Amino acid sequence: MFNDALKIGESPKFHKNWTGPYLVVSKSDNGLLYRLRHCTSGKEPRAAIHANRLKLYDDDRDRFLLRHNIRPQQAVPTEPAPADNSMPDDTWFPIERILSHKKKGNKVFYRVKWADAASSPSWEASENVTQCAKDEYFIQKRNKAKQRRKR
Repeated sequence: MFNDALKIGESPKFHKNWTGPYLVVSKSDNGLLYRLRHCTSGKEPRAAIHANRLKLYDDDRDRFLLRHNIRPQQAVPTEPAPADNSMPDDTWFPIERILSHKKKGNKVFYRVKWADAASSPSWEASENVTQCAKDEYFIQKRNKAKQRRKR
């Protein structure tokens, strides 16, 4: 949300005009005014906010949902797979965890263990793995290194 109002004594040089992220609670009939709720504090602004003061928050979907404890309605699409075994680009499969990573040339690949027990782990390109899963992997890796150093 864009907010250019300065508090008394605040320097415009250090003022952050954009605040957020906010979750859209409702919108008006004409689609110009939105009721919002701040994702971290849960507070709603007093008045509805005009669409001109809003911009799309572009962050990884899984990290955002995990951080704010929101469960998606449907994780995996229920439509059957195409007969030629090619998956559409918008299909999403849940990841249990990342097992390892490697770099080939300029691309990074991750060995992914999928949430459904039927499939075996597979190597996926970095753009096919969510940022949340990558962050969890590197946090676990850092914690294991700390434990080794303590011994």
